[in-house]
Amino acid sequence: MSLWKGTALLAALAFALSACADPVADPLAESDAGGAADAPGPGADAEGSDPDQGVPPPDAPEDTATSDTPRPGDAAEDGANDSSVQPDAPADARGEPDLGPDASPDADRDAEPDVSPEPVDCDGIEAQGFALCRQTTSTCEAVFTDGEGCTAVCAAAGLVCAGVLEDLSDECAPDAERPALTCDPPTGHMSDYCVCQRADDHCTPRCAADFCGSDGCGGVCGCGPGQMCRDSACVDEGPVDCDGYPYSPRALLDELEGFGRRTTGGDPNNVYRVTSRSNSGAGSLRRGLESDERYWIVFDIGRDEAARINIDPDDPIDIQSHKTIDGRGRDITINGTLRIRGQRNIIIADVALTNQNSPRCTQEHDVVTVTSDDANRPGDYDSRDIWLHHCELYDGGDGLFDIRGGSRVTVSWNYWHDHFKAVLIGVNGERGESAETEVTFHHNYFERITKRHPRMHYARVHAFNNYYFEYWEYAVSVADDGEFRSEGNIFQAREGETCGIPFVGCQNPAPCGDMDWEVFKEGIDLDRESNHGRGKAISIGDLLVNDATVEQAGTVFTPSYEYAVAPATTELATHIREVAGRRANYCR
Repeated sequence: MSLWKGTALLAALAFALSACADPVADPLAESDAGGAADAPGPGADAEGSDPDQGVPPPDAPEDTATSDTPRPGDAAEDGANDSSVQPDAPADARGEPDLGPDASPDADRDAEPDVSPEPVDCDGIEAQGFALCRQTTSTCEAVFTDGEGCTAVCAAAGLVCAGVLEDLSDECAPDAERPALTCDPPTGHMSDYCVCQRADDHCTPRCAADFCGSDGCGGVCGCGPGQMCRDSACVDEGPVDCDGYPYSPRALLDELEGFGRRTTGGDPNNVYRVTSRSNSGAGSLRRGLESDERYWIVFDIGRDEAARINIDPDDPIDIQSHKTIDGRGRDITINGTLRIRGQRNIIIADVALTNQNSPRCTQEHDVVTVTSDDANRPGDYDSRDIWLHHCELYDGGDGLFDIRGGSRVTVSWNYWHDHFKAVLIGVNGERGESAETEVTFHHNYFERITKRHPRMHYARVHAFNNYYFEYWEYAVSVADDGEFRSEGNIFQAREGETCGIPFVGCQNPAPCGDMDWEVFKEGIDLDRESNHGRGKAISIGDLLVNDATVEQAGTVFTPSYEYAVAPATTELATHIREVAGRRANYCR
């Protein structure tokens, strides 16, 4: 993190918390009276905004956001927009204080002197073994690394939690690249950066009409209908521009949310056009994806007729970092394996993905595989910031989309069908490469997939508004201390209790499917396919059809990003079924 970003972030926090100590000095107190954001809707309990980082230029340092829009804290750093910070002025220009019509000129001399509050005492934080990073008159800022949580950190000094941020690994500093978190409910992280203040300090939420994100008081400022949060500002959702090709990168990126929200993909100004269906060579998809260039990849094939790109079964395509596959408005099928090995910032959108090169009913070759080196927190994975969006996935060798080491992934609006195993998250139950994996699934349509929607070990998975239609064995398996947050999903089991000829069963329609007599109902299962124990899950507002069941146990995480959950209804199920998958007719 650059020094100016960290300074700006802390300045913004200090500026927001200054209102907590002296609400009269709040420049927004009058103009925003009664205008604080409404109580967050579904998903808004997850503190933080969706800070779109823009698209970095080719020579931009990695992990550095590039945006011309000032971030909250930039102005606070230099006082430009802070009405409580005034330039020095001549004494006669400032004038005498207005004491009211009944006050005598000497009334202020008779008043009690203004006694500033004593600085907060932060000693208890260090005494309990937490790392004290910064102390101001009204706050203590510290980091815990033992999973205790910011409430416990602040209580050690007799204070209360006023704000939570993710911390930088091995540094006593906040991570300015990530949105703010919540004090309550706790994050469940092993480490965070905490801001503590006195319990009796009053805090006025700082929500203006065009601001979104942290309100400085542990809450969140939201946006109105038809708006989205970008760079901590509420902006209108713009119309799709269909006048030119490639289509608007901004329109695509505006559809991103969830754990993969930092993903920007390739450089829209560095367009690579796929002109060949060949496995390799000039104009091939392989040439673009395996290049070190930050390519935004589009297709000059597949417009007037379907285009199928066959990948050599013995030579998968290894996608390099900073790539976007943008298949909007094209009918593109990629047949073979795509691998993401130690790479990041990758978008795969609006294409069909299959692997009919590999023998069916074997453990050979996934359709898309994500692997990474061992890591102990999401930001340390080599493979991270990945977005799979509006794709169609079917008929692969083993798994359709396996995350065997990686994090900060969003999987959205995809159509999954004709396959035995959809998604695996984790590596044979080993904690090393899966303990801190974070994945969001939303608005996916799983049609008669046998199982693994996903099967997960140790990871944290947030699933909302997905449609699990007639899974054959189970929908979701949560094992080995994994955490699964399910909100507004539709779990539709098969009808009845048995199927087919007694004790023989009926045929599973998926490739490699077997015969089953019993009709399984498990939407969420916490025991199946575990190696080291049960998982944890919570179900909030899910719709269970045909006696589908969900198992719940333990405490799970709260997402650190904004999202909105639609009620789980039959109408939502129909909408997901109709909209999910690739958009070959986009702008057509």
